[in-house]
Amino acid sequence: MPDPFISTTDVVNYIGRGGTADAGMVIAVDAACDTCRTISEQSFNAATSTITLDGTGTDTILLPESPVTAAGTVVVAGGAVTDYVLNGNGILIRKQTGTDVDYCGSYTALKWPAGRQNVVVTYDHGYADADIPRDVRMVALAIASRLVLQGPLIQETLGETSARYGVNSTDLTNGELRILRKYRQTR
Repeated sequence: MPDPFISTTDVVNYIGRGGTADAGMVIAVDAACDTCRTISEQSFNAATSTITLDGTGTDTILLPESPVTAAGTVVVAGGAVTDYVLNGNGILIRKQTGTDVDYCGSYTALKWPAGRQNVVVTYDHGYADADIPRDVRMVALAIASRLVLQGPLIQETLGETSARYGVNSTDLTNGELRILRKYRQTR
C-alpha cells in the first residue's frame, strides 16, 4: 500500500485534540486514505507502475492512474514500441510515421492491436505529497476525524446528553463521494 497522504498531525490539527502517537489515530489515517483510493480508483501518491492492458483496436489507450507524468516502456505482443505520444489526459496515442501510407497515398492510422492483456506499459503517475489535491485531503481528514471522534457509533448517550451523528463514521457523505468520483478515469 502507498503511504498515507495525510498525517496523524494533520488530523490532530483538524480536530484540535488527540495525540499523533495514538494507535487509533494511525489506523484512522490509513483507513481514510485507503477509502479515498478505493472510491476514486486512484493511488494519488507519486509512483511508477507497470500495468498490462487490453489492446483497444483504436489509436488510443487510457492509462488508469492520473495524473500521468511520463510514459516509459511500452510493449505490444512481446515487442517494444516507441511510436506513441502521451497527451495531458493520460492517454497513449499511436502516432503516424511517414511510412504508414496506404495504396491511395493517405496515412493509415496506427492502432493498438485488439486483444486481451497484450499491451504492457510502464509509466509515472500521481502527485508529489505537497501537490495532492486539497479536496481529496479534506475528504480524508473528514473520514479520519469521524473514525477518531465517533468510532463505530451512530449515536451515543452520556447521562442526560445524547448525540446522534449524521453518518456512520465509515460512510461517506454525498459531497465526499462526488469529490472522489471526479478523480476516476472515464473508461
